Amino acid sequence: MDLNYKIFTSISQTWWTAGLVPTAFGWLTASVNKKSVDIYNKSRKPRFHPPAYLFGPVWTALYFAMGYASHLAYRADPLLITNAGRKGAALYLTQLALNVAWMPLFLYGKPKLALVNIGALTGMVGWLVKTWWPIAPTASKILIPYLAWLGYAGYLNFGHCLLN
Repeated sequence: MDLNYKIFTSISQTWWTAGLVPTAFGWLTASVNKKSVDIYNKSRKPRFHPPAYLFGPVWTALYFAMGYASHLAYRADPLLITNAGRKGAALYLTQLALNVAWMPLFLYGKPKLALVNIGALTGMVGWLVKTWWPIAPTASKILIPYLAWLGYAGYLNFGHCLLN
């Protein structure tokens, strides 16, 4: 058994742990970076920027959905015996790490590096959607709003780089 298998299966075995783990990572990342959010709130933002109060609920829903999708993929291939299962587990864990890394990069004065990160994250999630489709199409469909929000977040990140 490899490390991806151990981590992915321990996270994704039940729907509630699958949803709780990414949600907890998101909350923890936001809590640790709370002071820097104030600095961001005072910066210039691109057009079509949402109100600040939307970010928490939207990200919470997306994190939980992301986790639930991992549970569905786990149920479709619990032993990760298919290529889609093995590759999907690695992609899922990688995108989770990229997601957690984005906020500190962005908020601590590295918006261009954060833009590279969110580009890689968006590509990773797109690849994950494609990878899980043959074994767990519902899991892939659940990730579509997350993928769309990442595109929007990339737009906001790019706008921030141009304006500040």
